[in-house]
Amino acid sequence: MEEKQESGYDIHSILSGMKEEYWRGVSEVQEEAGETLECVTLLLGGELYAFETVHAAEVLRIPKLIRVPGVPEVITGIFNLRGEITAAVDIRPLLGLGRPEIGERGRIVVVKGEKFLTGILTEGIIGIAPLPLDRFETAGATRSEYVRGEIHDGDRLVLLLDLPKLLASPAITATGY
Repeated sequence: MEEKQESGYDIHSILSGMKEEYWRGVSEVQEEAGETLECVTLLLGGELYAFETVHAAEVLRIPKLIRVPGVPEVITGIFNLRGEITAAVDIRPLLGLGRPEIGERGRIVVVKGEKFLTGILTEGIIGIAPLPLDRFETAGATRSEYVRGEIHDGDRLVLLLDLPKLLASPAITATGY
């Protein structure tokens, strides 16, 4: 009269099912992930621009800028960045863009050049985002020499800046004046 009592669960089959589900999930994530470029996205002249995060140092609210006479127009002023005098530049004219007023959303992105830090005035920071490289197209002849290309990210067009080339521009380094 020995009755075989069924237990409520079989731990081996549950663990086996969990293992299979885990590996299925890992393979799906690997298939979805394409090559991306981690970028800071920002607004300039009403358009969406981006550059690689390796060039970014920090983002600041726009401080009081002191105008310096005799420097190129793109250098809008200087400011104190923790004891270091840093130039703030408005790169919109170099990109052939209009200059809408920079409002409350305006920020300065401090970027690292080859030999110096500088602050780029923006109309706003969108954020940091991975941009899909498989949607990258080189810049057309109508774009500025400082634009490497464009990336179609969903329903938005993001223009990718050539930041090293931009920061080496004589208009920013003031070596050409």
